[in-house]
Amino acid sequence: MTSSTERRASLDDLRLPNAIRPDRNPARQRGFTLIELLVVIAIIAILAALLLPVLAATKEKAWRASCASNLRQIGLATIVYANDNDDSLPQISWHNGPNDPAAATGNPWQTYEVCRMQGVGTSGGNTIVEGPYGLGLLFFCKDVQNPKVFYCPSLLTGEYSYGTYTADGWPWPSIPPGYPYPNPYVRSSYDFYPQSRTTIALEDDDLSITVTLPIVKEQSTTFHSPNPGDPAQSPASYPVPMKTTAAAMNKSVSTDMAQTIQTLNHKTGGQPYGVNVLFGDGHVYFVVVGGNNTPGSLQPFDPNLWGGTGPGENPMNFRIIMNAFQP
Repeated sequence: MTSSTERRASLDDLRLPNAIRPDRNPARQRGFTLIELLVVIAIIAILAALLLPVLAATKEKAWRASCASNLRQIGLATIVYANDNDDSLPQISWHNGPNDPAAATGNPWQTYEVCRMQGVGTSGGNTIVEGPYGLGLLFFCKDVQNPKVFYCPSLLTGEYSYGTYTADGWPWPSIPPGYPYPNPYVRSSYDFYPQSRTTIALEDDDLSITVTLPIVKEQSTTFHSPNPGDPAQSPASYPVPMKTTAAAMNKSVSTDMAQTIQTLNHKTGGQPYGVNVLFGDGHVYFVVVGGNNTPGSLQPFDPNLWGGTGPGENPMNFRIIMNAFQP
């Protein structure tokens, strides 16, 4: 007769195979080895390295398309403005701009201005003391109601970005508290510089050449702020507003920010790629750096025209570049 102790031992023997079953397939119990983990991390890193540039390029293409759309809206708004203002285009914002035949003290970066304010924040941050002019006139005349249209989406920060001139309680155009730049000038990231059909031969002392460029005439101009209560403005020298019939249809009217080559808004692989350009006939064309950057060619990206502080502070080079953009 089998005792209870023997039966218990027999049952224990029967359970033994189940108890040791995990040992027959030890891979089910262990985790990744260090080598396997490193391989997985390496694969993920390689995939990220392959995909991130593609994603960045896709984002840049979207920004470039949105930028071109902004310029088309500006072109249409300019036509509407002229229809409402005796066929005159908006006033170019170039205080003491280029005289004929020589340049005066004004700098062409002023063509990106929409107006000038009294100060920063509570010291008059939304009080206009000069202007509006340029693209600012399109906004205050309600031909463009969304001021973001005046800013390239590729430009997220800085002196030419939308967010710099607006904040909670400070609608565009404003100089909100904390404005970090020395002059309270509201700027866009597109210039406004329509060009005349009439040309003039000018001497470029820096390049030791004679160039034929669209003429720029000036006159004494007094602007009036649209804001009730803003101070009266004094007369100053500005380019004469141009009639649409006098504007060259095959010349640029408005472009992406052109201050230095390295600060061009649109890049590829981290390198400057080109700019969107609005022409007088209303169409927008993307002009690339490559192929337009032969030294001494007077093409729009000729390195000789972009030296030093760039065309933003060189009236002659700026005019040559704007004249050189081809549709």
